[in-house]
Amino acid sequence: MNAVVSSDRGQVGAGSAGTLSHKGRRKAASQRPEIVRLSLVADEDEELDTSTLTREFPSLIVERAERCAADDLIIDDFAWRGAFDFRRFDEAVENARPLSLVVVRGSDAVGVAIEVMARYQRLVVRRNEASSTPLFDAILEAHAALFDPSSPLLRADLEHALDTWQWMLRIAPNIGLAPQIAALFHDIDRLDGEPQERIEHRAHRVLDDPQAKRGGERALAILRGVGVEEEDAARASDLVAGRVCSESDALVLDDADALSFLSLMSPLYADYFGLAQTRRKVSFTLGRLAPVAREKVSLFRLRPDVDRLLQQG
Repeated sequence: MNAVVSSDRGQVGAGSAGTLSHKGRRKAASQRPEIVRLSLVADEDEELDTSTLTREFPSLIVERAERCAADDLIIDDFAWRGAFDFRRFDEAVENARPLSLVVVRGSDAVGVAIEVMARYQRLVVRRNEASSTPLFDAILEAHAALFDPSSPLLRADLEHALDTWQWMLRIAPNIGLAPQIAALFHDIDRLDGEPQERIEHRAHRVLDDPQAKRGGERALAILRGVGVEEEDAARASDLVAGRVCSESDALVLDDADALSFLSLMSPLYADYFGLAQTRRKVSFTLGRLAPVAREKVSLFRLRPDVDRLLQQG
């Protein structure tokens, strides 16, 4: 059995099932950002073009190394590229938290690193000028408090919210405060819903219904509580409630939500609903992407069965 990830915490292979305690997950979730350095290990004669990597993840310190340290978290390119279940990698990363460095090793280190960072970009936590403030720290804290990390579905909801926010910044690096807040809170209306409703991942742009409006109202109350200015709070609330559909901020939110579904949530969807429905969902999701968002699809790794559906879409 080949090791997928190596560190001083042991090796993770196909049969691993590492876990963190409830307390440990809460502690890890509060430490943002975590991944700040990325090390690429390849043969000396390998040319590594990191331009796409640094463009997509400008906050990362990217370095080239000749070897790995004994306590590094290492992802080998052959393991990542092979047929696999993401859970092996997810558990390895989760068990290694908090971590500041990820090492990607192999001849395709750059390509794999782009895909690895896309899957775990919620731990990179890129920000721009609008979100690099103590106020946004308070918003993140209030948002995280809504999710019980001992619940797998709630933990997945939190990861999707953070991932949507990160995709938004990759699509529109200079986007303002209100849409970034909306990216975090866009599914708040589903927190008390049934598992099928939450996993179903309806297109956000069509959520002009009483449930979505309640989500907007709940978000507005939270934002007022942490001191967000009324104009920004109201704008974010409108985006969450689906009252804004055709403006650029709403379209970027829609694209970020769709990219997060494809890159992060699609395996859960496929496991729950089956491949026939997933094929329809993937086709619909691809069809709603704007050109700038569709260009990002080649930059993340999908589970093989979902990837085949993507190619068909």
